[in-house]
Amino acid sequence: MSVEYTFIGWCRDEESNADKVWGIIKLNGGQCGNYVSFWGRRGKKLQTKLHKDEYYWDMERMAEKKQSKGYNSIDKDKLDTVYPEFQADLEKTAFWNMFRV
Repeated sequence: MSVEYTFIGWCRDEESNADKVWGIIKLNGGQCGNYVSFWGRRGKKLQTKLHKDEYYWDMERMAEKKQSKGYNSIDKDKLDTVYPEFQADLEKTAFWNMFRV
């Protein structure tokens, strides 16, 4: 299953011991479609929220807000090195959320 990532963010703060990921997966559609946001501590079960019939730019704004809160945009390949199960976790997330659409 191919997963289309709109945004992947990683928040690592050694002071507060935070180590979290947050991102958006596009499930289907064009400029207006269905998306899933996901978040959680790295290596733990991810939580999700389905966003039905949302415009791409609204999802981009949501990602910009997360960046302003300390989530740095990270390339999926780099994240795979610090969170090896990331791809498998997101494929499961995307798969199960397709049934909610």
